[in-house]
Amino acid sequence: MRIALVLAGPFPALRGSQVLVEQLATGLGARGHAVRLVTYGAGGDDLPGPQLARVGRDLRLVARLWRVVRREAIDVIHAHNYEAALAGLVVSRTTGRPLVYHGHNAMADELPTYFRGAAARRLARVVGRTLDAHVPRRADFCIAVSPELHDILRRRGVAAAGVACISPAGTPRELGPRPAPAPGDGFVCYAGNLDGYQNLDFLRRSFAHVRAAVPRARLVFVTHPGARPRPEPAEGMEVVEARSYEEVRARLAAADVAVCPRAEPSGFPMKLLNYMAAGKAIVACAGSAKGLRDGETARVVPDGDERAFAAAVVELLTDATVRDRLGAAARRAVEDPRAWERVLDRIEQIYRTVLAARGAASVGGGAPVLAGTE
Repeated sequence: MRIALVLAGPFPALRGSQVLVEQLATGLGARGHAVRLVTYGAGGDDLPGPQLARVGRDLRLVARLWRVVRREAIDVIHAHNYEAALAGLVVSRTTGRPLVYHGHNAMADELPTYFRGAAARRLARVVGRTLDAHVPRRADFCIAVSPELHDILRRRGVAAAGVACISPAGTPRELGPRPAPAPGDGFVCYAGNLDGYQNLDFLRRSFAHVRAAVPRARLVFVTHPGARPRPEPAEGMEVVEARSYEEVRARLAAADVAVCPRAEPSGFPMKLLNYMAAGKAIVACAGSAKGLRDGETARVVPDGDERAFAAAVVELLTDATVRDRLGAAARRAVEDPRAWERVLDRIEQIYRTVLAARGAASVGGGAPVLAGTE
């Protein structure tokens, strides 16, 4: 099959959506499919949230996708997140190609996090719900990264036969050898972007309680170059811009505890797979603790409970036995060598389903090509 993977964002980039798209491109390409990546391309600012400047980039994305679909005789458009889905809908309607929408979150959850005022947040939630209700159900098929998002899409009008929940899984290539035990020097690591939905103000406030109990503790935000907005500076905290996955892995390897303060439940934090592969003891809020079990593979605390979050971090910083046990269990949980292949199996079946519904299919092969830099 010839597949266009579409993402309205810079590529490559050290961000969760880009990571998943790259993994899919590599995995599908290895199975003999011709995969074309259609993105904003490399470089440029990537400010979070609604930005007027993105309108022009999205219009160029539509034109770029249309050219790729026509020139490469694309069979299936596979769009990730809302702007890519809107571009995909335009091109799908004008070319007759089926569109698979890959939802990474509910817009009603994420959009309000980019605004400060109560009125702006309320308006953003209304806009988000409108998008949730009208964009996904116009695709030929929807993929949800979490059971919560699957349920939201169903409530917003997507037919049961037109949506599947496929959570991401660790790839064997990125798993690497089993890590050494944590060094025990008080290093707490957050690895991810700094966007509003990550709930980093909560993490910053919670870490103040950690420092009161463990003065040597330090919190490092490991993020991509140019990430904004930066957390307010505070004692024991710093922001590090990682320029490669090797640097992210090295920072994680040096950490005692990895944290995920995100509370919105519809998404799937890709950072959790990195934390688990690194064999880290994890503290996560319940909303984002996908695949984690409290006391078995992580410490999972109620959303919004700063003191419970801090207490869990303190416990792991001061108890090496529990820390090492949870880290080892987290690592074992992502070592299934067939997990990623099952993800690809299910996505291939969705492609066959939408092509059969359209009454057309063709076969192609080849390595992924980055069409976003045309």
